[in-house]
Amino acid sequence: MRPQSQNHHQRKDAKFRAYLPVSERQGARKYGADLPTPLEWLHDASLPWQSCQLFVAGGLCTLQFKEMTPLCWPKVTGDRPLRLILIKAPGYRLRKGSRLLYRQPAFLITTDLTTPACQLIAAYLARWAVDVNFREEKSLLGVGQAQVRNAQAVARAPAFLAACHAMLLWSSIRAFGDRRTEAFEASPLWRQDQPARPSTRDLPRLLQKEAANHETTILNPMRN
Repeated sequence: MRPQSQNHHQRKDAKFRAYLPVSERQGARKYGADLPTPLEWLHDASLPWQSCQLFVAGGLCTLQFKEMTPLCWPKVTGDRPLRLILIKAPGYRLRKGSRLLYRQPAFLITTDLTTPACQLIAAYLARWAVDVNFREEKSLLGVGQAQVRNAQAVARAPAFLAACHAMLLWSSIRAFGDRRTEAFEASPLWRQDQPARPSTRDLPRLLQKEAANHETTILNPMRN
C-alpha cells in the first residue's frame, strides 16, 4: 500500500503550473508558467506514448500512457511537486459482441515522483478489488460493528477481523488454488455463468461445514 501522503486523484481539467524550485523563487512567486490541462496534454502529438503490460479483467492488456513531472496544482496541493500520468483508453470487450468497456482515458495525479509509472497504474487498476474487499469485511465479517468499550479493543477488533479475512483468503489460495472446486456448494440454477473463484460467502460456509463435521467426528469417534 502507498503511504498516506501520496494522494492520487483523477481530473482531466486540472489547472497546473510549472514547478519552481525553492532556489529560483523570488518574493511571493511560488509557481512557474501556466501548463496545459491533462486533456490538452492527452491530445498533444508531440508527447510520445509509452506502453506497459498489466493484468486487467482476467488477462494481460497493453496500456499506453504519458507522464509529466514535476508540476504543481495550486488550488489543491499548493507548491508541492506532482506527477501526471495520462492513460489512453484501452477499449476492450469481455467477449465478442459485448459492450465496449474502458472507453474513457484516465488522468492520474500523484505526489509519488519515484515509483515506476507501471506500478502506479497497476495500483490504480486494483482499486476496485480493494473497495470490494472493504465492503466484504464490513458486510460479511462485521468489521466496525463490534460493541466494545475498552480503548485497546476498539483499535484491535477491526484489525483482528481484517486479519481473519486475510487468513481466510490465503487459506483458499493454498487449499484450492483460488479456484471454485467441487468442495463448494453448487451455484444456484438461475446462474448461467460459473464463477472461477470462490466468493467470501463461499469460504465461511465451507469453513462452518468442515467445523461441524469435525465436531461430529470428535463427539462420535466410532462413527467412522
